[in-house]
Amino acid sequence: MKKIIYIALISLTALVSCSKETLNPVPSNAVSDEQIFSSVESAQTALNSGMAYVGHYMSLTLGTVMAEVMGEDAAMSSGAYGFPTYNWNLYSYTYSQVPASEPWWFGYANYIWPADYHGIDAANSIIKYVSEMEDEAGKDNLLGQAYALRGFMFLRLIRLFAPAYTLDANAPGVILRTEPADAASENLGRSSVKEVYAQVISDFSQAMNLISNTSTDYFTTRSVALFMARAYQDMADWSNAAKYAEIAAGNVFDGSNLMSKEEWRSGFKDHNAEWLMFFNFVPATSNYYASLPSFYYLADGYDDAAEDGKVDFEKWDQGWNVLDGYSTVRWTKRFRESFEDSDCRKMFPFYFYEADGYITNKFSHRTVIGDAEFPLARIAEAYLIKAEAEANSGNASVAKSVLNALQVARGATPTDGSLDKIYYERRKELYGEGFRLHDLRRLHQPLDRTKDPEHWAEVKSLPADSPRFMLPIPEYEMLYNHALTAADQNEYWRK
Repeated sequence: MKKIIYIALISLTALVSCSKETLNPVPSNAVSDEQIFSSVESAQTALNSGMAYVGHYMSLTLGTVMAEVMGEDAAMSSGAYGFPTYNWNLYSYTYSQVPASEPWWFGYANYIWPADYHGIDAANSIIKYVSEMEDEAGKDNLLGQAYALRGFMFLRLIRLFAPAYTLDANAPGVILRTEPADAASENLGRSSVKEVYAQVISDFSQAMNLISNTSTDYFTTRSVALFMARAYQDMADWSNAAKYAEIAAGNVFDGSNLMSKEEWRSGFKDHNAEWLMFFNFVPATSNYYASLPSFYYLADGYDDAAEDGKVDFEKWDQGWNVLDGYSTVRWTKRFRESFEDSDCRKMFPFYFYEADGYITNKFSHRTVIGDAEFPLARIAEAYLIKAEAEANSGNASVAKSVLNALQVARGATPTDGSLDKIYYERRKELYGEGFRLHDLRRLHQPLDRTKDPEHWAEVKSLPADSPRFMLPIPEYEMLYNHALTAADQNEYWRK
């Protein structure tokens, strides 16, 4: 069967990564590989299709919010305080995820998994067919983008659907499909966690050798370096984590390459020099409310708020409409109070009910809901990876220097460079960007919500390395992929 590239994005619910029955319905606006891969210019269409899945709300939005509310600093509004929940990520917060796709809000695995495999399939097609094209300007960069896209998607999948590398590198990971998929494609089982990370590193290495692009709405060598550092951090390979964090930061760790306090406080809606890669949510691609900021942002502030941010709900309801998007994520009082007043990251301007938690305005919109840019890679993360790598390598003075440079740039008091301080600085710098669940997993930390009364979910604590920290393999994959058996389902959902 000819490989088909789709100009339009196909409904995710109809597709899975390995199903022979449903993988290749051919739409009327499809074009053959001879057409789409006739030139670099035309093949760019395939790349753009794959890149759309990098920021697709069914993966980026769901996965990012999920990784925050499955931790202890963020919570979902319960619906008991005048704000509806809409069910979005409610069942991530309560650890009630299931493999099933109905009702949809219980089973986000069924959306994230096929979305990421769509991106992988686009990358596989480019790698296969562009490699066969005659050399022309832009060919190497296009291939580099495809390798980076595939590595990015596999890294995103392995962090959600498998155990942490440092817990069991030989455990089942995800499905390593590295060839374009069609109706005749072979069913594949789960490769090991180690094999998947090896593929991620290989893809990123290839990408760094090929990419010439410098526009940060696509992959660049520096953003790929940061993603490599992130992968090596997962693997506790501290030498390589530091090496690639240095490349990402331009080997500058004095604070001069970080965004200013004013830029930080302006609300993350427009990229700046610190953002190594971003996704541009616009109404046409983010389904308006389904953009990431929609779940966080309510308003810049409220003039009549008390010193601690308390706003009278009854007075608020007299014409001041703060609802801008779903606005369902809240932050705990204890987390808010961990920031000094001088810290530009203390962006929790008000709350209505103490039991409902604080609202953040770290993320904003430009003109309308669904119109904002979101960072996928920031230099600040390179600082934190570098500090952690140096601390783990016994270079305490270097770790402290790098950490302090970040703290000073944000208006915070410098601390020692211990791992505990670095870990907590990650929570303060990266909150809302989708890191907390992954840090719990890779650091073998327990979930502890018992200190924060805002948490209303029944799951108040989980032990380190709980199997509930990963998502189930979707029911579509288990049903249609005949290389899988019931034993291949992740432990907590295994029947």
